Amino acid sequence: MTAKEADILYIKQRKVRQWTVILVILIILAVALRVRIRDVNVMGNKTYTDEQAEALVFSGYWDRNSALCLINRIRGKKKSLPFVQDYEIILTGPFSCDLIIYEKNPIGCIVYMSNYMYFDKDGVMVESSPIRLQDVPVITGLKFGHVVLGKELPAGSPQLFNEIMNLTQQFSLYEIDCETIRFDEYRNITISLSGGDVDVYFGTNEDILAKISVLHDMLPEIRARELQGVLDLSTYNDKEKGSTSSFKLRPTDSANTKNNSDKNEI
Repeated sequence: MTAKEADILYIKQRKVRQWTVILVILIILAVALRVRIRDVNVMGNKTYTDEQAEALVFSGYWDRNSALCLINRIRGKKKSLPFVQDYEIILTGPFSCDLIIYEKNPIGCIVYMSNYMYFDKDGVMVESSPIRLQDVPVITGLKFGHVVLGKELPAGSPQLFNEIMNLTQQFSLYEIDCETIRFDEYRNITISLSGGDVDVYFGTNEDILAKISVLHDMLPEIRARELQGVLDLSTYNDKEKGSTSSFKLRPTDSANTKNNSDKNEI
């Protein structure tokens, strides 16, 4: 074999190897692009159901591709999702993954520019949305300044800011679900429990921790008796004898006049 023939043979063999490598890569890509995530185990979600969280993260056709999920995880590429601080997709197999949700966990909100502006336990505005979360109370009756995401709730004064933070944190701590926290012109406080059947009048902020604590203790009986009306805790003080709470029933078609006007100690 001459040197020229040897060179031609070498070139042909190199081209064969190159095309073999390309063919193998194409086969691998073809297989990889067909491997899709079918089983998703969702963890850490409270705001969203498992189905809703899965639909948000895997909203597009290629989002379920296992190879692309791995590439995006390495690149740190993620979507921006409402009420979600961060999330992780951990492949547990070619067709399955764990989806771990890290939520923003708002504890209160205000209405601003026709949107609900949510704040966290530190009073920082974390989300703006037209969606009303049922387990997050809306603060009403107060005027707030310009609201900016990532900044503190513009309550106007440190005292009022601390009062709002204290209320929302305590309701979250005691797992007291309320729809609204209302302030009147004298900053007396009334909350509406979830469901709208019971309003609780706290009055001023004085002894508010004791009032919230006793409300927590009374909730099982209120629910068991299916009471509807206004619970007055404005004069309650756990340090004074004779401190009382009263419950005034709302007028209903089935209740008689006497029951409607009664105040029942509970």
